Amino acid sequence: MRGRHLSRTGAHRKALRQNITNSLFMHGRIITTLEKAKETRSFAEKVLTLAKKGLSKKDSDRPSYVHCYRQVLARLRNADVTRKLFGEGAWRESGGIAQRFANRNGGYTRILKLSGTRLGVLSGSSVGKIPVLEYRMEGADRKLRMLGRRLNDNASRVIFELVAGTAEMQSSDAVKPTVTTG
Repeated sequence: MRGRHLSRTGAHRKALRQNITNSLFMHGRIITTLEKAKETRSFAEKVLTLAKKGLSKKDSDRPSYVHCYRQVLARLRNADVTRKLFGEGAWRESGGIAQRFANRNGGYTRILKLSGTRLGVLSGSSVGKIPVLEYRMEGADRKLRMLGRRLNDNASRVIFELVAGTAEMQSSDAVKPTVTTG
């Protein structure tokens, strides 16, 4: 009975959690609902902790490293994301995600609310106009059109992102949302 059911069966919730976590690790930040982000946060942080544990054993205890690698692969079911976590393959030179958080004890993710009851204040105009959030992700400019005309229509929209572990994450891809109305 633990956790949010999200109007889904158990298998669907598990697949949703895996997909959101894979997208988070692949892109660094995603836009989703508050409920899904809160439900996925603990799973993503446990997977990242497991990757850190395996990475610490990479040179000293190779079988333990492979065991942790396979455990992460079993949870995520995505080889590319697992390689990115551990810094294998194409990510060997830049290091993996787990390497960035090697000196951090938890708190790898953050949830930023996009809107809610202060939507009129964010847009800088009347509440009747629908604002568009412009942000930068993966080197591309993106736009998110806010929903509805009432104050709480967008209350559950959030940015779910990895906390910046190094200066590399704080570069030009940082979320600097600007809100325009249209």
